[in-house]
Amino acid sequence: MMARRSRPVLPAAITVLAAATLAAAPLPALAGGTHNFELSDHAELDAGETEGAAIEASGKVTVGFTPTRGAPQDASTAFTCLGRKDDVLVGTADEAAVHRVSVGSRGKDKDKVLVERVAKLDGVVVTAMVELPGGDLVVATLPGGKLQRVTAKGKVSDFAELPVEQVWALRVHDGTLYAGTGPKGELFAMSLAGKDPKVVLDDSDKHIMSLLSVGDALLVGTAPGARLLKVGDDPEGLLLKDFDGDELRDMVTTRDGLLVAVNTFDDRNLGSADALAQNLARSSLSGPPPSGDLEQQRPVKADAAVFHVDLGKGRDLERASEAPWEEWFSRDGQYFTSLLALDDVGTVLVASSADGKVYRMRGPRDAATVADFEERQATALCRAAKGPIFATAGQGAAAYHLLSTPAKKARYRTKVLDAKQPSEFGALALRGKGPLSARVRVGPSKEPDDRWSKWTEVKLVTETGGRIRGQLPALGQRRYLQLEISLGSPDAELYGIEQFYAPENLAPLLTEVELSRPDFNEEDDDEPSSKVTIRWKVDARDDDDLEFGVRARPEGTGETQWIPLHDRDAPVTKRELSWDLSTVPDGVYEVEVVASDEPSNGADKARTDELRSAPFVVDRQRPRIEDLRYGGGKLTATVRDAGTYVHDVSVKVDDGPFRTVAAADGMYDEPDEVISHVLDRVKPGTHRVVVRARDAFGNIETAAIVAKVD
Repeated sequence: MMARRSRPVLPAAITVLAAATLAAAPLPALAGGTHNFELSDHAELDAGETEGAAIEASGKVTVGFTPTRGAPQDASTAFTCLGRKDDVLVGTADEAAVHRVSVGSRGKDKDKVLVERVAKLDGVVVTAMVELPGGDLVVATLPGGKLQRVTAKGKVSDFAELPVEQVWALRVHDGTLYAGTGPKGELFAMSLAGKDPKVVLDDSDKHIMSLLSVGDALLVGTAPGARLLKVGDDPEGLLLKDFDGDELRDMVTTRDGLLVAVNTFDDRNLGSADALAQNLARSSLSGPPPSGDLEQQRPVKADAAVFHVDLGKGRDLERASEAPWEEWFSRDGQYFTSLLALDDVGTVLVASSADGKVYRMRGPRDAATVADFEERQATALCRAAKGPIFATAGQGAAAYHLLSTPAKKARYRTKVLDAKQPSEFGALALRGKGPLSARVRVGPSKEPDDRWSKWTEVKLVTETGGRIRGQLPALGQRRYLQLEISLGSPDAELYGIEQFYAPENLAPLLTEVELSRPDFNEEDDDEPSSKVTIRWKVDARDDDDLEFGVRARPEGTGETQWIPLHDRDAPVTKRELSWDLSTVPDGVYEVEVVASDEPSNGADKARTDELRSAPFVVDRQRPRIEDLRYGGGKLTATVRDAGTYVHDVSVKVDDGPFRTVAAADGMYDEPDEVISHVLDRVKPGTHRVVVRARDAFGNIETAAIVAKVD
């Protein structure tokens, strides 16, 4: 979603007088009292919600499918999913159990998702399942390293006990059962009867999160280092790729390539078990099940990406270390939980932690949103042979048959749009085709609650050229808005949404005005520049473009005595101004800066703020050197300054350098100072002596005499 400005207003200059040099400023950015939200690409639209609609890679919203839902009993989350030849199995949490999921084929159950519990197991959550060659299951539960066997009839027995705290992944490969574990990053291998488990890979990472067979090779994904390893004779494995992330969550292959899902958690100290506990709304995996409203639980925050590497026709895994990895898809504010390859040419589904979303990828530039569940997370994806595709959901356990039934109705609901401050909402403009309808609601909070308005219809009119427009009803000034667009026929499409609004105009806030004078030091032979720089700090508060009026007056004079410091036709847009004091009479002055947001709001709605500097002295008058004489071996003089005080006095003899002399009273701190300087280290004879006096503002006066030194 992009919040933009529209209908720029040309700035009107503040009345000014040519008396200053204006620093160069860029042209003001496009802005206007009218702003707009614009949603048109996949990432912007995907922040909203769909029901029976799909968001294509181009950003087009179309009528899609309505996933059919089934719910396992006595569970808060369906966490794992295993596709077999003839059915799909789902592993759940809180009641650690295995459920068989199928699609009804006759009578009242036709096309329904049917869920049947196969077995209840010890533990809190089923984290991994694998099918043995004879059809039995091996199931891992947390906490602990216990593996259990489940027969087709649901009989449960012990299979193996591993000396670990977590088992994250199971894989049968080349006649051996492998288990990826934590928190020591160990991969165990054992017989298909659960005998003789031994560590075959001991990684520096804490967790083995995913396993994948690629031909004769077994690949491993780790956390929290997001490393891709190949299992071999070396117990440390062969590192193929070290990703910039915290977790390599899942892997799938295409005909010629490898895809991996990499997550980066906001809290890098969050371990995999801790993240899972938070997902299950638990304080720990061994504690009691959650109670109350799961919607109030705070999800784990992360960023996610899917990367692809071309392995060539022979799936040469060495290329995973050598060939470039391409980012196919990424999302901020969520993490990916599962990948499912639908074919070998690159069609892949991605399950996400964000709002129960499932994405479909068809290459690096083709990612669509194909499902959006009512639960907050899509946790796993699986498929029974070439049959129905299922996704499981968490924080409200469910199993969904994806792409099952063409939607009879489709709607798209934007995320809550934030105008940053109370606003009037105006015209709604849609791009699309077919019958579209719209509703709107507004409110004062980021999450809709009882204070929000009811959903209200927006009357839409199709204009010449096919543009669809509507004027929002008067719902009062509110900060937040949400739109809902319904697609009224199978061929209806939505291409983009633009909503105009006018926020309350906040006045700019000036916080500081200061003057910066050129510096000088005692070695300077010239007076400093007569120009000073006026600088100010200002907060636009609502990001308006600003212009400034800068003026000065003698301290204590009236409002009519202000003198503008810049030209009428050159409004100040930078936050500084150069002021030449060479023609300004000496005295005490103050500067005032007036900030205006007229460029963004027009003259009628513009608001201003003003702030004055502390009083400052303008002193361009040079000090006077009086009663300069030489006698008795001493050079004496009186230096007077009418504006401030004497800063320093220096003396040079003939062509020598100026040397600072002390004040007679030991300190330069008064407008009048006396010097009495012995001309030592001077050869006898006649010499030209120059005295240089400087005041506190660097104004310099010189005087010279001829002195006869004995």
